Amino acid sequence: MIYLFLCIALTFGAEVDVNTFSNYIEVSQEHVHIEWLLDLDGQYINATSQSIFRVNSNKLKQIDLDIYQLNIIAVYMTSTGNVLKHNIINKGDQSLLQGDVLSIQLDRVYTRGEYINLNIKYNLDSKGARALGFLTKEQTYSKTVPYLFSQCEDNNCRSIIPLQDTPSIKIYFTATVLVKDPRINVFMTGNKLYNMKFKLLNNYENLQALTIYQFELNIKIPAYLIGIIAGEVVEKSTGNGTYVIAEPHFIDDYAQELSDLPMYMKEMQEYIGPYIWGDYKIVILPASFPFGGMEHPLLTFASPTIIVGDKSGVGTAIHEIAHSWVGNTVTGRNWANFWINEGFCVFLERKILSKLNGLDSVKLDAINGNSSAYTSMQTFGLDNSFSSMHPNTTNRNPDEATSRVPYEKGYQLLTYLETLIQEDPFQKFLRDYIENFKFQSIDEDQLYQFLLNWVRKNKQEDSQKIITEIQKVWKKWVYEPGLAPITIDVTTPLFTNANNLAKAWIDGKGEIPEQANDFLQYKPNQKSVFLQYLIDNYKDVETAVMTKIDEQYKLTFYKDQKTGYKWYRLILLVKYDQGLEGVHDFVSKVGVSSYLKVLYDLLGQNYNKQAYDWFDENKTFYHPVVVQAIEKILQKYPKKLIVE
Repeated sequence: MIYLFLCIALTFGAEVDVNTFSNYIEVSQEHVHIEWLLDLDGQYINATSQSIFRVNSNKLKQIDLDIYQLNIIAVYMTSTGNVLKHNIINKGDQSLLQGDVLSIQLDRVYTRGEYINLNIKYNLDSKGARALGFLTKEQTYSKTVPYLFSQCEDNNCRSIIPLQDTPSIKIYFTATVLVKDPRINVFMTGNKLYNMKFKLLNNYENLQALTIYQFELNIKIPAYLIGIIAGEVVEKSTGNGTYVIAEPHFIDDYAQELSDLPMYMKEMQEYIGPYIWGDYKIVILPASFPFGGMEHPLLTFASPTIIVGDKSGVGTAIHEIAHSWVGNTVTGRNWANFWINEGFCVFLERKILSKLNGLDSVKLDAINGNSSAYTSMQTFGLDNSFSSMHPNTTNRNPDEATSRVPYEKGYQLLTYLETLIQEDPFQKFLRDYIENFKFQSIDEDQLYQFLLNWVRKNKQEDSQKIITEIQKVWKKWVYEPGLAPITIDVTTPLFTNANNLAKAWIDGKGEIPEQANDFLQYKPNQKSVFLQYLIDNYKDVETAVMTKIDEQYKLTFYKDQKTGYKWYRLILLVKYDQGLEGVHDFVSKVGVSSYLKVLYDLLGQNYNKQAYDWFDENKTFYHPVVVQAIEKILQKYPKKLIVE
């Protein structure tokens, strides 16, 4: 089947998605409507989906959809109710990695241009729905009602909806969500409707006791952008169509921290063009949320790690705002083209931050980002495709390839292109690119060809020189693992100062350097540079140095969790036992996947018992995606028997 897809895809010149089992080239999903009855206490959802498909082949006899651990009850025609035969094809060793196939036998042969309307009745629970994080009421601040949140990226939406779970397909999305407890508020991707628009698909006992929410999004999105939160949450306006959503206890503090959202939106629109999605809402989730942020349209998710108290962590909010143009409006066609979302997004984020914080600060962000990307490359292997911008995720869960690599190498490529094309023309290129590919899913070659044609048309005098330079590096930059073929200039005295201070601490062997108090004036990104120098030279960092640094700067139990994360990495590398309780506290309170994967890898190597004990202790706190990732990491470090 994949071979057939590949042949068809090559005919049209587009990359195939190797991480879907659906026959999305023969038939494409156009619209998905879901109806969910939530049981958050039982961590169970009674569900029905209603989909519209467009036929793209001449003889279509079946529809294959992606599913993961879903209990499929029935498939039937929307208009007649006629039940269709369905079969679940177990994918063997891929079943728990990427799921299985729901193969639906159609009632007749359909031809190109026809539409098919299907309903699927199914249910799901916390054991199988790896996209969902179910929190008990005891895990929330108020401890009154349970909480639910989702994380569908990369290919986890198939664990909550049977569909074509690929960024190659964009769908209109609508939803009806019913809850038994009126204290539970629900938000989903799309606009919340305040009048019943969609007829219920099922009959419910005691319907009048249920609270009903409905949502609608009239711009097509890929499945991974579907998101939901449900719990005791409220929203608060931050002005000009922007809102913050959180648990009631936190809402005022979070809204204050994010009070500049209207300014960020204004700056982004001035640079890249009009915002088309409507209101902008950002949810600060509980600490179990596995990422820094997630860009669902009209419902951005963000980790509480961005709330520091001085607005220094809000770069994540700007990054997620940028996704409204790159990622959500123009989307990478598959997970090998993830950099088309994230590289562009980092570029836009840093354009805005350079206006707000200055160019030197953004250079530090680029240095820190590159350091994180290189750490991932070392973990993957410098010759592994996961260390490239175009990872090969065949027969792999694409979550495994998630790292800073596509973010930073993508950013570096765009920054290099800007130096060739020049700043103002490059801004015009970005606007033209978004307009040209608006609402589409594309691959790197489509972007590449558009770029070359744009240069020919808009840089006529020196177009051939620019094109030659682009052609020299493009395929290397995208496909070759390891560092980018050209190093961009990010030199700044802020970097030198932080490195010199870190070196002085190492050289002092426990003596406090003369310039030690400089650290207290550093912004978080400069503190990160300081700590990265110590990490890179950890073999020279003595216990006495760690003790004095901690006494001087109070880094164990540090409030800024991004800074704390690097300190805890250093603790585990140096084997500074006195700081272990800080690491324990961190992995018990922070659910961010990128932090936990690195820390558990170091724990597995250097503190094997703590790795297994702390993971067992916190497994129910972590999102299912994170649990799977840590389990895979710990397989490298078998549990050691401790003899008392």
